[in-house]
Formats: sequence, C-alpha cells, structure tokens
Amino acid sequence: MYLLQNNNWQASTLLRGLLAIIFMFWLATVLLQYDEKSIAKKLKITTTQLPSNIVIEQLALPPIPKPIPKEKPQTAPVNKQQIEQVYQKLSDDAVDIQIAWPRHANTREATLEFMYQCVGVQFAVLSGNTFTKINHTKINHTKLNQSTSSDYSDWVRVAQGSLSKKEHNWLNAYALNGTPIRLFPRSIDWRLAQYLTSVLKGAPLTSFRANYQVTNRQLQLTHIHINKQQITDNWLLYKSMC
Repeated sequence: MYLLQNNNWQASTLLRGLLAIIFMFWLATVLLQYDEKSIAKKLKITTTQLPSNIVIEQLALPPIPKPIPKEKPQTAPVNKQQIEQVYQKLSDDAVDIQIAWPRHANTREATLEFMYQCVGVQFAVLSGNTFTKINHTKINHTKLNQSTSSDYSDWVRVAQGSLSKKEHNWLNAYALNGTPIRLFPRSIDWRLAQYLTSVLKGAPLTSFRANYQVTNRQLQLTHIHINKQQITDNWLLYKSMC
C-alpha cells in the first residue's frame, strides 16, 4: 500500500516538471516571434519609399576661376641716344636746374662727407680757365679746354652756400683762391639722365628741382619737380657699401 502511493507521487512530480519545460519552451517561441515581427515592422517603416514626385538631380559645379595676372604697365623704350641728349641738357645754362643740399648744418656735413668718401665726388677750385682738383694730400691743375677724365660729369656744380669744414680746410691748407666747385662721377649724372628720360618721354627739359638726401648709405633725390610737375617717387642715384 505504501509503495504504491510512493510510486504515484514520483510519476506526478515528473509529469509536472515535463509540463513546466514544455510551457517555458512555448513561451520562449512566442516571445521570439513577437520580437521578429517588431523588428520587421520597424524596418518596413524606415524603408518606406520616397514620394514619386521628388526628383534627385546631380548638380554640375562651375570650374574654379583662375586668377587673372595683372598686366604690367607698358613703358616706352629708352635708348642710349635719348639718355645722352638729356645728359647733355644737364650742363646747358638754358635749362633751370637746382638741386638743394640739406638745410640742417650737421645733415649737410654728413651728406658731403658721404659723397667724398663713398660716392666719389671731387672738390676743386676754378680760377680763370684753370681748375685745381684737391684729393686729400695732393692737388691737380687742369685747363678748362683740356679733356677731363671720363669718370667725371660734364655738369660742374658750383659750391653755392656754406662750405663744409673739410672743404674749408682744403682751401686753407693749399691757399687756393677762386670759385669752389664739386665734380660728380659721370655715373651719377648718367643715372639722373635715365630717370629724366623715362619721365619726359621725348618732351624737352626746361626746369628741374630736387633735394639731395642720404639715407641708409644711399644717395637719393627727393621732392622732385620736372617742368613744374611734381614726382611722388624718390630717385636712387647711388648705393654704397663703404
């Protein structure tokens, strides 16, 4: 009697366990199917086709514009013959030419010292038809009608105004009497003639005004007026390394 009841209890427990496993498997299957349907529904929503009235076109962008190079201003060619003609005008008494020295005494002294030491300007004294060049420790007498060295310009500057201390010392040391003059290298006046020729463009030179200025070991002309017309640029006549 007792053994029979005990066997029935074991069979009932085994049956309940089996039913529990079947139920869990069924529940898992239902949940899996629900998730698959939810995912498919979401994908269906996100992959909905666009309305047929929307047209997608490819835009053709224009090419990147290339920078236009600036054209250099055309300048009339300047030949050697034109420069020579203007160079000869510098020593023509009919042309009104004035190049001023610095007004301040110290600046004027420094400018003249630079010209004698670096530029190659020569101090001389004109007496009658003879001029005497002074070169530190020696002097040289030359007749006006004699051909001078091509190193010096044909345009002779009279030393107007106050002389520098060095020039006064030269006059006293050699006891010279006459008109003090300054001889400039030909290259300086030739450079000046080049500037003038470029501006005049064939027009005659009637008047010229400018100022000498030494800046950073460079000899320049400033405050330039040609035929009473102002030139805004400065002209570089000489650049020294001395």
